Amino acid sequence: MESANLYKKTKVGVIPRDWEVRKLGEVCIIKRGASPRPIRKYLTDGSDGIHWIRIGDANNSGKINDTEQKVIYEAIEKSVFVNRGDLLLSNSMSYGKPYMLEIDGCIHDGWLSIQKNVKM
Repeated sequence: MESANLYKKTKVGVIPRDWEVRKLGEVCIIKRGASPRPIRKYLTDGSDGIHWIRIGDANNSGKINDTEQKVIYEAIEKSVFVNRGDLLLSNSMSYGKPYMLEIDGCIHDGWLSIQKNVKM
């Protein structure tokens, strides 16, 4: 019976007693990607380009560590910049499939980013 004191019943189910139920948006920053238009204007072959993270860059590893395309710096203001360590969820293709970022870059509108809320 001692283990029963370690858990509590909540509206989302049974959780450890010292946890609390919070909405994801209360503890993380959630953003939907955005695509600069027309995209051809922002693509670059330059080595200083920023990774342009599209759904096609995801593989079965659950991590994204490279992209097929890069964009120029000006694309940041028309897209959503994400950082290594952020979590991406697809909102097209395989809905909700999670991917960890191992690179920085801008995300296509087929992604949702979930970033750590540094204000917490």
